[in-house]
Amino acid sequence: MRVIRSKTKDRPAKRAILRSLRTLRMTIVGLLAAVSARAQVPAGGDGTIYVGTYARNILVLDEATMRIKDSIHSQIGIPSLSLSSDRKHFYLSDPASEKIEIIDIASKRSLGVHTLSNDSTKVRMSGFSLDPKERFAVLLIKVTTKHRDRYDVGRPTLVRYDLAKRAVTDTIPWPRGEEREGVQIIFSPNGDLMYFFTTDDVLIYDTSTLKEVDRWDISRTTLFEEGLGRINFGFQNDIYETPGFYTGLFRSSDPVNHRGIMGVARMDLVNRQLDYYPLGPTNAVSFRLAPDHKRAYGLHSEVGNYQFWTFDLESHRVIGKTEFDGRPRMGLVVGSNGSQLYIVTAGATIDRYSTADFKHLGTVQLGADMTNVILLPRSSTQR
Repeated sequence: MRVIRSKTKDRPAKRAILRSLRTLRMTIVGLLAAVSARAQVPAGGDGTIYVGTYARNILVLDEATMRIKDSIHSQIGIPSLSLSSDRKHFYLSDPASEKIEIIDIASKRSLGVHTLSNDSTKVRMSGFSLDPKERFAVLLIKVTTKHRDRYDVGRPTLVRYDLAKRAVTDTIPWPRGEEREGVQIIFSPNGDLMYFFTTDDVLIYDTSTLKEVDRWDISRTTLFEEGLGRINFGFQNDIYETPGFYTGLFRSSDPVNHRGIMGVARMDLVNRQLDYYPLGPTNAVSFRLAPDHKRAYGLHSEVGNYQFWTFDLESHRVIGKTEFDGRPRMGLVVGSNGSQLYIVTAGATIDRYSTADFKHLGTVQLGADMTNVILLPRSSTQR
């Protein structure tokens, strides 16, 4: 018996198939367009980007393609990255600040793990200042000892840790006997002097004797206007900074009206010179140098009001504030050719923006949340 199929019943099935084919075609076209658009985005530089991740490794990205090309395993768990002065080694710290692992960047091999903790004693290294020649590190430590019925928490102590001997060799007395929970220490480029920042001035130590040999009274320098008030600044290690110099934002308040003032300061450690200029009222904004030192960029991060700031370092002014779709926690990296900005942390993506018009150029998927990011320009290994 021949079965006669109803054409009316076949029509919905055919329409569903046609809809699926159209959807598939649109998806393919969209993917091809996305790939084409990504290929048309110019490179932000020719460096290498290193990303510490919660997956307990360091991702290695080629900046030109923004693709992951390798990874480095971390023996100490989730790593936070810092860089040696010669840019040949990473120093990784774990979330508990009990361990330091040294990574050789060229070979991507671990050179060992350093710790002061043992079974009954935990030593937290909340401060880590590395000698430029990598002979030692100055550590701010706090010792917690476990007893049967209690824990004893020691006082914050400043020590010198010999990297070759893997041992503490000296305890450094607190300047003026003023115990602190945090310190800011900067070394001279050749490592012979150590600059200890206090609230009013800079104490200068000989690194071989750990004795104070001089001081730099910044609070009374003639560069500061009378009545400007105390200058507060913190200089980060910037990949584009000249060795021995530190450029960053300072904040102050006039003692009469208590109005906040913000500006840019540039410190020359060797010659003990500090140049600065005010920009205007203080603001919650970060600061990162561009490779040419003519500009710097910052992030203003406030829920519902995320902005890129552009600093013109030649004309001493802020030349732009551009709103964009940011995220609650952000870090900023300037591309090695100065044409792009990378929004990093927190999360598992890197967003790329043009410095010409601050348009969004694309998003890089990392597959794991990140801790921090270090970009090494190609020329950095030639220092």
